[in-house]
Amino acid sequence: MTYNHAAQSKIELNKQQVTAGSVLMGVGGALALAGAAMAGTALVTALRQRVRQMDVPPGELARQHWSAVRHATSAGMDVWLKEQPAAQGQPAARR
Repeated sequence: MTYNHAAQSKIELNKQQVTAGSVLMGVGGALALAGAAMAGTALVTALRQRVRQMDVPPGELARQHWSAVRHATSAGMDVWLKEQPAAQGQPAARR
């Protein structure tokens, strides 16, 4: 194998442009981060205000809904089990 070093050309970079581009990307990233932090703060503030205005705290509301789901699931399971045909001599077992 032979390599022809003469055929390869060197890449010439304008160091000032690369440096300026890097600085602009850093400044842009910092601005984006600052914007994201500001928007996040506004969202968290709005969420806290909404929670304070609620009649029932979110944890209690979740417990109420979970209790309703368990009750409805139990009632649905009871009806479903009653409508199943009895297996040959074996009573329907609850799971």
